[in-house]
Amino acid sequence: MSLLFVNACPREGSRTERLARMWLDRHAHGEMVKEFVLADLDVEPLDSAGPNTIGDYSKAVAAADYAHPMFRYAKEFSEADEVLIAAPFWNYGVPAKLHAYLELVCSQGVTFDIDEAGAYVSLCHIRRLTYVMTAGGGEVEPLDDHAFGYVRTLAQRFWHVPEICRVAAWGLDGPQADVDALLEEALN
Repeated sequence: MSLLFVNACPREGSRTERLARMWLDRHAHGEMVKEFVLADLDVEPLDSAGPNTIGDYSKAVAAADYAHPMFRYAKEFSEADEVLIAAPFWNYGVPAKLHAYLELVCSQGVTFDIDEAGAYVSLCHIRRLTYVMTAGGGEVEPLDDHAFGYVRTLAQRFWHVPEICRVAAWGLDGPQADVDALLEEALN
């Protein structure tokens, strides 16, 4: 069994990373864990210029040629049995670097494909995806959570992940907040 830990916590001493490591201590027994620290990686979105152009992506997908380095994250992702993503809840969404990473992971021909009827077909082995997040403010309505909602939609629509979980700790910046207790509560 392999677990891919996508660490999108750019801040040293991140409470989100702390919660993710607590989760790993409880759930990753006997699994090989591979960690990607996004702050340390050269993750660039698809664009008209730069290392990952939309033109290069389109040509590669049309030719089923996935040798370009932009596909390396999608390949790792598609081979994982389980994925843990840890990202702070910023501005009601995901950090930009995580968004760019997920854009590269959503690679047709590597993590998903489209069948003759136009339906998405998963090319991933993922049986469970867990999304860990923390927020300084209080819990938001589901319609305003553009972080987990976005990741959940990708996991459901593209990769057909059978089990998708959210572990969230809210209100960590409150004047009376017991951060340790709130993190522990999120795990339970």
